[in-house]
Amino acid sequence: MPHKPHAVVAAMPIELAPLIGKLAARQVNGVALFDLPNALIAVGGIGGKFARRAAEIAIQDARPKRLISAGVVGAIAPALKVGDVGRICEVVDVATGNRYPCSDVGTWVLATSQEVTDAAEKQELSSRYGAHVVDMEAAAVAEVAKANGLEFVGLKAISDDASFDMPPLGRFIDVNGRFATGKFLMYVALHPKWWATLGKIKKNSELATKNLCRELEHLLESSCP
Repeated sequence: MPHKPHAVVAAMPIELAPLIGKLAARQVNGVALFDLPNALIAVGGIGGKFARRAAEIAIQDARPKRLISAGVVGAIAPALKVGDVGRICEVVDVATGNRYPCSDVGTWVLATSQEVTDAAEKQELSSRYGAHVVDMEAAAVAEVAKANGLEFVGLKAISDDASFDMPPLGRFIDVNGRFATGKFLMYVALHPKWWATLGKIKKNSELATKNLCRELEHLLESSCP
């Protein structure tokens, strides 16, 4: 495949749906690849293991100069609101303590953790790492970028604010890093405490992905490493 300056790694297609639209995906070892004129988008699944695989395949396929971790995140800093989009200045891997500076000018510190659902856990990340937002994938992408001598950029949109308690989403991620939507909806149906939350998650996610894709498109058009 021809060289492309940017490779974008995301966990789920829905995060970049406004950008990839109805583009057909190429499947490479479980990773969905979407071709844009100046970028390759690699959607690999939820969690560090799958983000790492997607980043490595994207490098092999597109030979980019820059890896971009893009997706929705949870806010830790109280000032951040649903729909806000920001660039990351540093990624902290909570599992190892490793820190990865970003090549681009950013303002948010991102903590990557495999299980954060409530406000108390978010506050702990703020206290320990000075984190503004949290996700499950960025540290793996940053690690791959560093290992391959590539620039690394994090672009994230807020889908839940600092006080928002999420349902136990982690139990619905399958062995392939995909979210089992059907099982999750059955769980919510049996737990009325989450009924109102489900509607908020949908509304918040739609706003976050719309704003994220607008900023990502601008980034891809205005910069070339």
